[in-house]
Amino acid sequence: MRLRVDGELGAVDFGVGTPEDPAMPREFGFEARVRGLRGGLSPRRRLATSWLLALGLFSASPRQEAPKQEPKDETFVRCIPCKNVGRLPCAAHNKAEMHLEDDVLWCSTVAGCATCGGTGWLDCADCENLRWLGGLATKRSRQDGLKQAGERFDTEMKRPLRKVMTPHFVLVWEVDELKVDKRAVKHHELMHLYATRLEKLFDDYTSVLQASPREFKERLQVFVWSKAADQNEGSTRFAGQHSSRGVKLLGGLAVYSLLVDRTTFRDDEALHRNVVHNVAHLILSHQNPSQWLGNVKCGWVDEGLAHWFEERYWGLCDNYCYEEQNTNVDFKGGKWKPVVRRMVAENDLPSMSDVMQRNTDGLTLPMHALSFSYVDYLIAADAAKFNALCRELRKRTEPREALKKHLGVSALELEERWKAWVLATYPAR
Repeated sequence: MRLRVDGELGAVDFGVGTPEDPAMPREFGFEARVRGLRGGLSPRRRLATSWLLALGLFSASPRQEAPKQEPKDETFVRCIPCKNVGRLPCAAHNKAEMHLEDDVLWCSTVAGCATCGGTGWLDCADCENLRWLGGLATKRSRQDGLKQAGERFDTEMKRPLRKVMTPHFVLVWEVDELKVDKRAVKHHELMHLYATRLEKLFDDYTSVLQASPREFKERLQVFVWSKAADQNEGSTRFAGQHSSRGVKLLGGLAVYSLLVDRTTFRDDEALHRNVVHNVAHLILSHQNPSQWLGNVKCGWVDEGLAHWFEERYWGLCDNYCYEEQNTNVDFKGGKWKPVVRRMVAENDLPSMSDVMQRNTDGLTLPMHALSFSYVDYLIAADAAKFNALCRELRKRTEPREALKKHLGVSALELEERWKAWVLATYPAR
């Protein structure tokens, strides 16, 4: 680097020397050559030269900056007992499971606890968190009313039952343990897992069909038993009919009662799929105006929508109402889209008019697959219109009138559109 200054002293050139420059003074690391000056320098010029040399050295020095300190990724915790959460798990219960209580309104496992008031949590006395401020007190205030609503199930079965209540469900869970994702899960966590799954299905149903939660007046009831005797008694008491494996009550009071043992479901996924299929029936039938469509010649909607949710989550349909007791019932491995496409391409299928005038118990296995596909098409075309069609059918409107009113087509016109859509969208294999 070089600095040249012109003035009364003449031209002064300062430069940082290089190894190739033999004139570079080793002790300074730079050279100074003054041109146009002969002989010695006067004191005045010597002072000026020293000043300019210092200026050149300063200019050549690299700028020194303070090293930057990376911010530490640490949460500043002020409240030691709760780590600023604002609440503490109740010591009377399993600390690791108390977070499960956040997703339910009432749980028999923690209900009646004098310490936490049935919430599983205590307010932190040392701090406040806006997320929980007042929330625990509100939940505690609702415990007595929910407890009374749940006591009738205990009274009917003459013993305390494990159960939870969510915004849209009452779940009675009497299975002690089940393997989920290769892990043995105990009854309390299992009960909350299935309660969460039920609420997820409800949210999905209302979201897809653009339905309002206000269209559902009562909590849907699901009973899961591990003993055949409990299933026999429970299904009679709560669903009004006896079944050794699974039975539903549909409409204004919607109930599903089932037995879970080694002879009914091979794993958690099979159980989960069965629950999704059958609870979809409950939701559809209970939606205002409440009416089971399976016995008013609208079995295609009743079964089709339940199959649709199975296929939505697993790409598989293997539950059949009135035949779920026979675990060997199967149609083409449950992979129905290629099967339906082949049926349409080969014109080897019953007419839509035929399928649409049958009750649920009158549907053949191929008709189950076709019913799924009809619903699949109508939801893809316009889910809100399909919801309106279902509402009209629950009013027991003649199906032909309902189709014309909400879809603007006859069954024959709808069938032609559906066939074209299947051939265009379903895979061949």
